Amino acid sequence: MPSIPSLVDTLYREEVARARATSSADKLLEGPRLFERACRVMADGIRHQYPDLDEAGVNALLRARLERVRALEPR
Repeated sequence: MPSIPSLVDTLYREEVARARATSSADKLLEGPRLFERACRVMADGIRHQYPDLDEAGVNALLRARLERVRALEPR
C-alpha cells in the first residue's frame, strides 16, 4: 500500500495536470461557480442552524453574513 505522502503527491500532480488542461474560459467561469457553491453551502448551514427560518430569512441572513465578510476584507 502506498504511503500517505506518496498519495498526496500523486493527487496534487493530477490536480495540477487538470488545471493546466482547463481552458482559459473555463478557468474564468470557475470563480463564479465556486462563489455560488459556497453560497449554497452557507445557506444549507443557515437552514440547519435555523430550521424554522423561511427562504426569505435564509437569504437575508446569507446576505448579512456575506456583507460581514466583505467588511473584513482589506481595502
